[in-house]
Amino acid sequence: MPTLRGLLAAVLAAVLAALLLATVSPVVAAPHPAAAAPALAPGEDFPVLPARCVDERGVPDGPCRVTRFPGRPTLVLWGDSHAQMYLPAVHAVASRQRVNLVVVVYGGCPTSLPFPRSAGHRRTGCDRHNVASLAAVRRIVRDRPRTRLLLGGFWSGYRLAHDLLRREERTGEPSGLTAYRAQMARLGVERSAPMARAIARLGVPVDVLAPAATVPLAPPPCAVGREPYRCDLPRAAALRDEAANRRWVRRHLLAPLPGRPRLVDPSPAYCDRRTCRATVRGVPTWYDDIHLGAALAATLQRFFRPVVRDLLRQ
Repeated sequence: MPTLRGLLAAVLAAVLAALLLATVSPVVAAPHPAAAAPALAPGEDFPVLPARCVDERGVPDGPCRVTRFPGRPTLVLWGDSHAQMYLPAVHAVASRQRVNLVVVVYGGCPTSLPFPRSAGHRRTGCDRHNVASLAAVRRIVRDRPRTRLLLGGFWSGYRLAHDLLRREERTGEPSGLTAYRAQMARLGVERSAPMARAIARLGVPVDVLAPAATVPLAPPPCAVGREPYRCDLPRAAALRDEAANRRWVRRHLLAPLPGRPRLVDPSPAYCDRRTCRATVRGVPTWYDDIHLGAALAATLQRFFRPVVRDLLRQ
């Protein structure tokens, strides 16, 4: 008979598997993020890419040029769904400042380099995407000297899943993760630093998004609503292992980058020292348990203005 600990580990692993899966919709994005009204139903309040930027399955089909201002500087928003969820704010700031915005995203795929083939890891669509994306960004930087990169990822989720894998190796207790999700966790934790070093060699300024707050695996009951979670949460629960995750980002992502890369952290908009609010001036914070909603993201423009300001000064 399975132990209680084993059952809890299986439940945790199953939830983590869901956390590492991001959905990309082929619906055309609104021309301005203000169109993402708070009245959107759960499951709809997530920023989507223009239809021209996704394939027939709704999956991003290479870099997506969202704004076009010939001769102007270029900002590249690069990462997984935790980069894409800030698109309303980044799009609004880029449009207002007449900056070219290129989006390179792939849901559930950490921005990392593949393992060496000698390591015996099976190559995935994420590997192919990252190799192609690095080559594409290299071309952008070559052709447009005034370029800045903004990297985002579900760092905290990959690290949590990776901890499960390490415990499995240590104790033999199954993690419950699928082979693909396990691979994404390993890529996110073990191969992000090599990607950061490769990005550093591009020779352009880079900023990195801080881990965002998420709904804990076992949140308190919320009578107002569960999808998305509509009750306030303790900061320690919504930003689990916050200090450790920030140290990891600084060491493995920021440290290899040139210059003085900025850690962009919009969480003060919805969290204070003790509490992360479920709504901000009537706007729901979360789209689902691990993503901020588009309407909330549209209010975060002030956190991205310094990024674009520095790009214009390059």
